[in-house]
Amino acid sequence: MKKTTIAILATLGLGTATLLACGGPGHKGGPFGEHRGGMSKVMKQLDLTSEQKDQMKVLRNERKDQMQAKMKEMKENRKSMMVAMKPDLSTFMTANNFDKEAFKKQMNDKFEAKRQMMENKKTNMMEYRANNMEKMFNILTPEQRIKWIELSKKQKDQKGNNCKS
Repeated sequence: MKKTTIAILATLGLGTATLLACGGPGHKGGPFGEHRGGMSKVMKQLDLTSEQKDQMKVLRNERKDQMQAKMKEMKENRKSMMVAMKPDLSTFMTANNFDKEAFKKQMNDKFEAKRQMMENKKTNMMEYRANNMEKMFNILTPEQRIKWIELSKKQKDQKGNNCKS
């Protein structure tokens, strides 16, 4: 019992020390944490005019609406994909036989279709992000663009020094 208690306390102590070393509970670490707030933090440092802020806000709201619609669509697609991935076993089975090769071929075709769908999603997301970056870039003045580049480099260097999860 004592050894278990000591092991639990040691584990909690190490976890707490790691958490504090990585910035504490308010730290936005993790695989996506540095990204959250990162862009808005940079944008605040660019001294945007009120007109530019309004344009950025419009872009942000458009992205939010598009992403909500996209998430809904993906949820529906996921359901239909799950149904489509289930094989109809009656096409491969009889009372005396199981057509293993036909089953493997159909499953392979389904997995290939899913892989292609995932590749298309990735390509579409990259295009979407590139378009949004271009829109933001076009709102900025040449001086702000240079500052954005410098801040982005600085932020990237800082990310390399943060704790890894």
